Amino acid sequence: MKFSLISLISLVLYLSLVLIPLGIAIHLSLPSRPFLDQLSSGLAILGFNIILLEFLISGRIRIISKLLGVDWILQLHQLIARTATLFLLAHPLLYTLPTIPSFTNLAPSASHLGLDATSALSGFLALAVLVVLVGLAVTRHNSELKYEQWRLSHAIMSITIAVLGFHHTTHAGRFSQETVMLRYWQIGLCIALLSLAWVYIVRPITQRFNAYQVTSIKEVAHKIFELTLSPQGKNRFNYEAGQFVWLKLKSSRPLFENPFSISSAPNKSKDKQLIQFLIKDVGDFTHQVTQLKAGDVTYLDGPYGNFGHSCFESNKSNLVMIAGGAGIAPIMSLLRSMQESGNPTFLEKNILVIYGNRVQEQIIDVRKMINFDLFKNLQLAPLVTEPNRQWAGLSGILNASNLEKVLHASGDGSFNSKETYFYICGPAEMIDSVEQTLDAMGVPLAHIESEKFQYDFTQKNARTRLSLILMGLASSALCLSAIYLAK
Repeated sequence: MKFSLISLISLVLYLSLVLIPLGIAIHLSLPSRPFLDQLSSGLAILGFNIILLEFLISGRIRIISKLLGVDWILQLHQLIARTATLFLLAHPLLYTLPTIPSFTNLAPSASHLGLDATSALSGFLALAVLVVLVGLAVTRHNSELKYEQWRLSHAIMSITIAVLGFHHTTHAGRFSQETVMLRYWQIGLCIALLSLAWVYIVRPITQRFNAYQVTSIKEVAHKIFELTLSPQGKNRFNYEAGQFVWLKLKSSRPLFENPFSISSAPNKSKDKQLIQFLIKDVGDFTHQVTQLKAGDVTYLDGPYGNFGHSCFESNKSNLVMIAGGAGIAPIMSLLRSMQESGNPTFLEKNILVIYGNRVQEQIIDVRKMINFDLFKNLQLAPLVTEPNRQWAGLSGILNASNLEKVLHASGDGSFNSKETYFYICGPAEMIDSVEQTLDAMGVPLAHIESEKFQYDFTQKNARTRLSLILMGLASSALCLSAIYLAK
């Protein structure tokens, strides 16, 4: 997560939303139960509310994505889900009161729990599915499940958890017997399911009327393809440099889509804008992209994210952009945007692009796509991890030694590690490694910006530590709030 005022304010606002039903429960002032029973109810309320809010976080709300970035949203989505799971797993273990006798129809009270066979079953099944969902999400990148299969199972299990959890909460929950709390859960469930419907039903339908035609597809390096699209009809696609979209091929049906960063620069002066991507042929979906032909129809959902937007700020004059493989795409978009603006403030910045690839044949000729002569000090430092005998450039991984070597060789010391801003995009493992290297070099976390779609929270770098600390503090604050209810 980014350590900034807007991200901290957003986290506080999010926690406020999580606490709403707990506030309702406190305001109801029902007769007190034993401490552990009250604590159990508080944890369950918070846990289930987090589950419902997860639908909203992952609902592809563009304004939130643009404001906070995909990094903030995905990390919150993944980490807070673990907090919810722990809260919900703990809550049935804390109850001390007996259940209501089966021969009565009494509501949950200060002396009895509201469990019956049906509500107990719905609660157990919801917890079981939740554990499976989180387990599959954590281990997804090591599993053999295809991305589309995982997304479908994730959506089905999410709906199952929400519906079963709602049944359990409204039938067994003591506070849910009160009208105001019941209405809150009803509204929450509706919003959650509508968020999912927006992504999987509404958006695919509306995309049918906003198709994009393939203008060209060409191989610009070994297994690296440049895809160029144009809007059909009078449609326009408004985006900013560094953003990404979800791309669908030939059909707007849900599930079959992947995220790709835009490599072109936005040009709002043209009547019909071209949108370009740099896509590496590494899997089933990306291989289908390489098989497209001019005239084929595609669909875009976006734009999302805000990667690199801060590089346009006038106070950031020393920029190092580090790309791995197809991660060069958003950096190309940023440089092209600076180029097309003609703004001296952008063109006079000191910019170093470190461009890493596994082999030399995968290197895109960036100089053919960017006019280096327009920039006062734009430098390119290609790096190859598996060089052949003819390679005379930088080789190996981008560790502290190589990075210091590149920075030192790139001029007059303007790229001082503590006064330079770093922008990183590429495979997740590469980003983690580079961030760890920058951390070891003493680069402030506020000077490092990256974008990725998968996270390894076992990585020992400053960003991971910050994310875990913030989420630990947030989870502790929620737990203390549940304790307050129990007092």
